[in-house]
Amino acid sequence: MTNRRDSNLSSSLDTYPQPKHPFSPGSCSPPPLPRRTFRSLWSLSVACMCLLLPCASQAEEQPSAPANASGADLPFRLDSGYLIQVEGRIGDQDHLKFILDTGASISIVGQKIARKLELNLHPAQSFNFDRNLQWQTATVPEVQFGPIRATNVAVLVGDLAHYSDFAGKVDAVIGTDLLRLANFTIDYSARHLIFDPDPLRGYSAGGDPMTKCLVIELQVQGHPVHLVVDTGLQFMLLYEERLRNSVPGLRTAGSLKMGTLGRSLPVKQGTLPDVVFGNRKHELPVLFLSSPGADIPPGIDGIVGVAALHARRVHFDFSRRTFSWE
Repeated sequence: MTNRRDSNLSSSLDTYPQPKHPFSPGSCSPPPLPRRTFRSLWSLSVACMCLLLPCASQAEEQPSAPANASGADLPFRLDSGYLIQVEGRIGDQDHLKFILDTGASISIVGQKIARKLELNLHPAQSFNFDRNLQWQTATVPEVQFGPIRATNVAVLVGDLAHYSDFAGKVDAVIGTDLLRLANFTIDYSARHLIFDPDPLRGYSAGGDPMTKCLVIELQVQGHPVHLVVDTGLQFMLLYEERLRNSVPGLRTAGSLKMGTLGRSLPVKQGTLPDVVFGNRKHELPVLFLSSPGADIPPGIDGIVGVAALHARRVHFDFSRRTFSWE
């Protein structure tokens, strides 16, 4: 991926279809992704900065009198090896299945629940890598999971199977618009979310999506790179042009394989050496996109799936905008 990068490219051209199932997480030093399994970029991820929503929202700010999380915890199921699924409620519909996705800036409700709640719907769209997704917007009266409760919540409404094959059997995808109301730890060993005993923040619709995301800094071959943290992605996705600017003389281990993702998105698959996190160097399988979309702000070099960190516990602190793991 330096000026000599073409000599490292595989001559074959693979097409990777939209997945029925994701591949399993690797070990701490995982091998390159197997052929025709590098498909879960259609995984749960309406990237934080890519939503194209109307500026006006019918949702009103939730009254501030914040409750306290009181160190509550919430059990979760690990779906497909990395997706966090919890039980929650929307309006009077309870015992619903939610997937928690820090790579989505706004929560998404399935059409079945929207019909039961008789929501007023308005057209909208979002952009997910190489395709526009058609949605509708609505305001739901209340969303609750664990200690988090918000009223008059602006959401997207649509067929969740079009968002991702992995979301077709759940009722909603919960994004950072709601997740950021509390700081919490994800304990993958115990399968519990543990909420910090701090006052919950009040919900408000709209605003800059990037203020709702968490961005971490990793060292790649001695240079800092900045990645959005995404619980709905299984691996690391990097923007090649920005990465080469951030890491002069960027090296990959072995050759890069060319492919297309979905219908027509050109991508490269490879292994990136000398990535430092957790005080250790790693070789990681990564996906390279040539450049980010126009809505991706400067300074963001890609997206890292939490699963790629192979952590036992991770902590999201939205008040200090920090992320830590062990």
